[in-house]
Amino acid sequence: TVVDTTECLEITGGFDASMKNLEGNYSVKLIKNNSVIEDQNLKVKKGFKFTLRKNMFYTIKVEKEGFIPRLFSISTKLSNKVEMEELFKFYFETNLISSDLYHHFDDDDMDFPIALISYNKKCDCFQYDEKYTEDMMTRIINRLLFGS
Repeated sequence: TVVDTTECLEITGGFDASMKNLEGNYSVKLIKNNSVIEDQNLKVKKGFKFTLRKNMFYTIKVEKEGFIPRLFSISTKLSNKVEMEELFKFYFETNLISSDLYHHFDDDDMDFPIALISYNKKCDCFQYDEKYTEDMMTRIINRLLFGS
């Protein structure tokens, strides 16, 4: 069986309002099979954009000096029944935690993606797993506030 790997998803993003006073550059890496396949070095006010292929697993890593990198996991697995007239689009905003706070966290917390993004046939769109992200954010906040 030949796996369809045509382009299927345009993913764009940038920093949210909490990061608006940032200066300088940041980098966004698109990773597949543990290899960086695309690397964008951007001004902090500028967003990034990647076009992803069907039936793959990707990681997007957002990095800025002085901050803990943030990971996003994306699955572009689509059933052959999904009709595509144009690329799906997914946009997200993120923020970063100062690396001064790194000692508050288990390495595991920082190595896991903050969001899992995949196709949802109910809406015929790509979405993130809200429960997973909420659980991760709760763990991060609890570690910051309570050290537990």
